[in-house]
Amino acid sequence: MADYDYDLIVIGAGPAGQKAALQGAKIRKKVAIIERERVVGGSCATTGTLPSKTLREGIFYLSGLRKRSLHSQGSQTLDRTIERLLDRRDLVIEHEI
Repeated sequence: MADYDYDLIVIGAGPAGQKAALQGAKIRKKVAIIERERVVGGSCATTGTLPSKTLREGIFYLSGLRKRSLHSQGSQTLDRTIERLLDRRDLVIEHEI
C-alpha cells in the first residue's frame, strides 16, 4: 500500500465537502476527498434538492398550462408526460454532477 501525506482529508463530496476541499486547496494544502458514490454532488445533486425541485417546477408548469387551457378558446395539447419530466430531472442531475 502506498504511503500518502495530506494536510486535509475530506469525507464526502457533497456541497460542504467540495467547499472544504476548495478552501484547503486555496491555502495551498494537499487535499484528498473520499467519496463512496461514483459521482460528486451528494444527495443535493443526485437524489434530493435539485431533482425534487426540478420535478416540482415541471408539475407546477403543467398544472398552470392545464388551468389556462380550460379558459382559453383553443385547447392546448399537453404532450408532456411523466417520462419527459423524469428526462428533465436526469438532465439537471447530469449537468450538476
